[in-house]
Amino acid sequence: MILAVDIGNTAIKLAVVDDVSVYDLIRTSQEEFISHVKSFCSSYPDLTDACICQVGKIDIKLLDSLERLLNVTYITKDSKLPFSNNYQSDSLGNDRMALVAGAVKNKGQNTLIIDAGTCVTYDFIDDTNTYHGGAISPGLRLRFESLHNFTKNLPLLQPEPNQQLIGNTTSTSIQSGVVNGLTFEIKGMVKKYKKQHPDLNVIITGGDADLLVKQMKNRFFATPFLMLYGIHNIYKINS
Repeated sequence: MILAVDIGNTAIKLAVVDDVSVYDLIRTSQEEFISHVKSFCSSYPDLTDACICQVGKIDIKLLDSLERLLNVTYITKDSKLPFSNNYQSDSLGNDRMALVAGAVKNKGQNTLIIDAGTCVTYDFIDDTNTYHGGAISPGLRLRFESLHNFTKNLPLLQPEPNQQLIGNTTSTSIQSGVVNGLTFEIKGMVKKYKKQHPDLNVIITGGDADLLVKQMKNRFFATPFLMLYGIHNIYKINS
């Protein structure tokens, strides 16, 4: 087992992960990060290692403190991966590598991984376990923030599911444009991929996955622990 640490753009997630399951997933602030790590160490006496997937910022002193408590592996562009990488750039994000690593158990099937977080990422791995890339677009909150920050009068809203198509107020018009807009984008992407790969397996994960799955009328299922399983998979082949 390891302590999987997912340092994202908007949150830090911690969980104990082994070959079977994810245990005690929590979200934490930087201020409480080390106290939560110590709590995990107390609750799991056999816990000796941690693996970090970082895309957001964190105080380096916190990582130094973590290294005094556990043996730490960092996911980097030089990490060994449990799939072949056909991406034509060395700037592939650590989060995208971990997400794909979490999906490799689906070997033998073409898979599209959709991560609905701060950004929405689309990552395609084929039935030979070869990763090819995908797409990146703004997530729900970035879309709401952009409308508010780059206009004079539009309010800043939070996403809500089950939006009517025709908004009859400014707020419902924004909700329709943003929530329905991203829903249509995802459906369109999946349709395009399925034209090329009829056997396509679709995985949706990330902070907004539940809301978007409901919006798409349960056409897909949210997979909340994909990143954490991917961190564990990468750790195993690099330890």
